[in-house]
Amino acid sequence: MDGRTRLGAVLWVLVAQYFVLLFVVEARWEVPYSWLRNAISDLGAATCFQSDQVDRWVCSPWHVVSGVSWTLAGLCLAAGALLVRPLFPDVRTARAGLLLLVVTGLALAVVGLNPEDTSRALHIAGAVVAIPVGEVAMLLTGLALARTARWRLLGRIGAGGAIVAAVALALMAAQVGGPALFGLWERIAAFPVLLWAVVCGVALPARPTV
Repeated sequence: MDGRTRLGAVLWVLVAQYFVLLFVVEARWEVPYSWLRNAISDLGAATCFQSDQVDRWVCSPWHVVSGVSWTLAGLCLAAGALLVRPLFPDVRTARAGLLLLVVTGLALAVVGLNPEDTSRALHIAGAVVAIPVGEVAMLLTGLALARTARWRLLGRIGAGGAIVAAVALALMAAQVGGPALFGLWERIAAFPVLLWAVVCGVALPARPTV
């Protein structure tokens, strides 16, 4: 594995900071933050406002940390996808999946740079692209790995996770459970592709070929 590929894997592992800083920023809230009701984006809100979604104030003192974290995660995801190509089988599904991971990462960066309350249109546009495109990317890269003997289990986990995420996205769009479960469905829809990148960044470099 050359230096470029290794750098790509490291960038994918760095996506893990996204999850660490979610808890850090949440801990700075003075009002209760619910993973069932609150949108992920509430952690990056730049102003304090009364939310109809959770029927309480949204006020994130460390919102800048969230914005930087999400932007960094998106850029690491996109740049990593451009560099880790040799770790995946040379098949069309892998190439398409990695390209879509670049799109996903750039869309996540748009989300991070545009808070939900001050740049709503761009924020929503980024999220609308990042979540479903990320799910397709995870499915395709998972299917590509599942075709190999060495990474069959990992690939099946990726493909299965993408399907679970897609179901959660459908439940969120259908407003199943109403506001009480919005945050839950959003997290199940959005988190898997980021976790997938971290897992692949750790696991795939362990063996130089697939």
